[in-house]
Parts: sequence; structure tokens; C-alpha cells
Amino acid sequence: MLSEYLLLHLMALSGNDCLLNLVQWSAMIGVVFGVGLIGKELGLNFRNQLIASILQLALPIGILEASTTQNDYVATFFFISFVYFGLKVLTNFNWNDALWMIFCLVLGGFTKYTVFFYAFPYCVWIGFQLLKKEGLKVALGLFCAAFFSLCLVFSPFFWRNYQLFNNILSPSFGHPLFVENIATEKYGVLYTLSNVAKNAGLHLGLPNLAWNIQIDNSIARFHELIGISINDSLISLDTYRTQFVIQEDMSGNILMFLSCISASIWLLFQKGYPKFKGLLWCIIIGFLIFCTAAKFQLWSTRTHLPLFAEGAVLAGLALSKLSEKWKVGITFLFVLASLPYVINNFNKPLIPLRYVSKYFLGYIPKHLCVPMEAQEFSYRKMLSTAYDFERREPCFPLKTSPAYWERREIIAKLGSLGYYNKEDENIFKHPREYYFFIADKENPSSYSDFKALAKLLPNNTQTLGIMFNKKLGFYHYWSILNKQLPPTWDMKYVLCHKEYLALPNASRIFAYEYVLCDDEQLIDKYISKGAVAAIYRTKSLLLVRFKRPSSHYYFITQ
Repeated sequence: MLSEYLLLHLMALSGNDCLLNLVQWSAMIGVVFGVGLIGKELGLNFRNQLIASILQLALPIGILEASTTQNDYVATFFFISFVYFGLKVLTNFNWNDALWMIFCLVLGGFTKYTVFFYAFPYCVWIGFQLLKKEGLKVALGLFCAAFFSLCLVFSPFFWRNYQLFNNILSPSFGHPLFVENIATEKYGVLYTLSNVAKNAGLHLGLPNLAWNIQIDNSIARFHELIGISINDSLISLDTYRTQFVIQEDMSGNILMFLSCISASIWLLFQKGYPKFKGLLWCIIIGFLIFCTAAKFQLWSTRTHLPLFAEGAVLAGLALSKLSEKWKVGITFLFVLASLPYVINNFNKPLIPLRYVSKYFLGYIPKHLCVPMEAQEFSYRKMLSTAYDFERREPCFPLKTSPAYWERREIIAKLGSLGYYNKEDENIFKHPREYYFFIADKENPSSYSDFKALAKLLPNNTQTLGIMFNKKLGFYHYWSILNKQLPPTWDMKYVLCHKEYLALPNASRIFAYEYVLCDDEQLIDKYISKGAVAAIYRTKSLLLVRFKRPSSHYYFITQ
């Protein structure tokens, strides 16, 4: 939540959203320096600290995350700062470093709760070491300071959650505001191993269909061996699949993953390096806690960022034992491998190379998701020999694993059908606000539809009500209207669950003359026909104009 507060304040101070990506970008820079400082604290020389920092800088999911308004790199920054001050406390205790350590832990957890999973083994390690070296008084004082800080930060939010959800964390199953349960609902060694295998598999994808199928098969066979369903809904939110994507939610980190595994195995067989080994065990235990406590999700690669930041230090240690030639060569390989992630992010491509690279590599989709605006008949006619159009999972799977030249033919056919049209574009082709709409996969025309409706709103419009079936939010619509309407205009949901009446905002009068809607059935169900002056329709959206301003809230019913 802290990251979102930072975004809110930056936007309020700057007056627009142009600088918001700097929050995550700045956190990335902080983590890069933090990795080097941890290396310094553990005894790496400057050159090897620099190598560890460069490995972190070249991390694929990190590069992609750094240009977003998500919160994973901010959480990682506070976590790495916590680790750094924790190691300083272990070396030479002083209250200044100890309080900074607590401060970073609390703010890291306040940013993203998974930080607590990864930090728990450090807390145990540091706690026992301080108890041993400094005595009970210091250890107990540190514990009390940490507990007080956690209560100070989290208590107001726990109280608000309890008032709204009757639960201090989130709505329970059966509550009207319940969305999903991210916590695992089965516990045991085998269930943890299942999630370990699937989370590891997220980082093994390559732009090679045969390789990805082989990883899929290996993980499926592992689950057969341990007798656990690979997609058990009690430990997984998503269906597992090995994939290679350059996208800020799901990209894997195969080079760093293999480097961390290799460095860890090497370290375990070395004498000495007690603090490096302590770091390694904290990484392993933190990852096991994460896999035990959180359901598997396809976009968990970004929640693994703290693990890779720690792993960069271990990789830096392992590389420090190689000759200068090898160190430079491997570091250059990491930097070179990171370039596609810099220039070819699916959501923000600088140079449109995706189609060309897929054609060259023969990398076809394992499951064909026909675009909503496309005619499925055309795809069936041209690709029925390659894809099984009788099986919708929800996309159409390949029938077999085609040879390289067959895959290139499939890519050419997909290209002729317009499947790759958006992959031939760069970020400079469309207006800035267009890219806020690309998340709406179900309605590709929503940007043009809303632009048409926005022209119908008078320039002195002060309020706009929102009545949506979908749950994508309305910031993308706000970004367009904010340039058109007065500075004091406002936009709010007028269709919601009645439980939200408990919030102070609900008591404020919100009078509106227009409502933006994405489903005409909602208008028929909730709005009196006598109150409507006009309805303007597009393919995906509707704009309702009222005869007179209304301040009525509508409550969702089954």
C-alpha cells in the first residue's frame, strides 16, 4: 500500500501522472546500489560488488517492472535495505542500524505483504545472534521496538478492514466483497513441493516451443510422482504452463535463475563464508514459506524480485572466483540478454521486433487465443491442421509439435490474419492514453468507443457516474476526460455493494447528470426509464444522460 501512497502524493504534487513510473524506477536504482552494499558488507571487493549490481540491473522482470506503477520493486527496495542493515547489526550492533532495519522491514511489509515471508528467516537468524552476543535485554528491546512499529503502521488499516469486512486482513469467503483467496488452503510438504516446482518453472521458459513443452511434461510427471494435482485450486489460482513472454507481469529470469542455482550449489560445498551461507539459507527458507503460504499464480515472477536481488549477491560471489576474462564475459552476456526486455516490452515496445523474432525462431503460440474482433471462421479455415478448434481451454491448443519450417508457415498465416498486427507497432504510434486501454482484452474497441462518447460530454461537465459490470477500474477513462473537463470535475462509482456505505466517502453527496456504463442490462435493471433523457451507444460502452442531476447510489443485487 505504501507504493500507492507514494504514487498518490507524487500525482497530487505534479498535477499529472507523467512522473509516476519514477517511483518504481527509483526503487530499482536503490536495489541495484543495495545489492552492491550487501556485497560490500559480506566482503566482496568493489569490482565484484559492481558485477553483482550489474546482474541485478540486467534482471528481465526488474527491467520491465521499473517502468510500471506496480509495487514489487518498491517492496524489494525496502527488503534489501532491511537485509543490509540486518547484516550490519550482525557484524557490529548499534541502535541506529537496528532501528533502520526495523523501519525498512515495516515499510517493506506495508508495501507488499510477501516481504514478511522472505524476511522471517532473517528475523530469526538476527534475533538468535543478538540474543547470543548482546543478551536478552537488547534482543527483547529490539523485538518490542519492531512490534510497536508494526502496530503503529498497521493498526489503523486493520481497524478499517475490520469495520468494513469483519476481518482485519480481507473479506472472508461468503462476504459480498470477497474477490479471491490468495492464501493456500492445503498445507503439507507435498503441497509446498508442488508450488516450488511450479514457481521455479515460471523462470525456465524460452522462445522455443519444444523446450517449453518438455518443461511442462517434466513438471507434470513430478506431480504424478508426488501424487498431487498440478492445478489443485486449493494451492493454485492459475493453470500452470511454461511460457516465454516479455511482459511486465509474467516474464521469467532464466539466466539469473540458473546462475543462482549454480552459485548456491557451489557455495554449499565451500568451506567458510558463514554469512553468505546464512544469506543462502534465508533465501531457501523464505522461498519455501512463500510457496507454502501463497497460491501459485502465473504472475508470481514479479513477487520473486527480492529472491533474485539476494541471489545476485551469491552470483557475484561465485563470479569473483573466476578469471577477469570470464567475469567480464559472463557479465556482458547478462547485459546482452537483457536488451530485448529494454526495447521490446509487449506493453511499451520501443522497436517493433516481436514478429520478426518470432518468425526467425519459429515461436508459435502453444494455445491460440483468437482476438475478439477477429472472425473465428478465418482462423479455423487456415489453421485447423495445426490447432484443435474443437477444444477451447479457453484458447485452442496445438494438435502436435510442428517442425521448425511448419511453425514458420503457421506464423506467416497468423500474420496474414492480423494476429501480430499490434506486435509491429512501437510505443510512439498512438497517443499516450491509448496504452491505458490495452489491458481491456475483451473489448479492443474500448479506446475508440470512449473517445467518441467523450465528445458528447459538455466541457463544463462536473461529474460522471460509473456503472460497470467489469472490474478493471476507470482510470483509463479518467486520463482522457481529465484533459477535457474542468479541474474540479469528479468521477465515481454509482453502482456498488451496500457494504461500502460504511465508508466516510459514501456520506458525501455526489450529484451527476451522466453515467458511463458497459452493460445495457444494468441500465434496464437499476435506472428508471423516466429519469433518462438519452442513451448514446457504442460497441462496448454506453453513456446515459439524465433529465435532471441525480445523487442516488445503486446497490448490486444478485
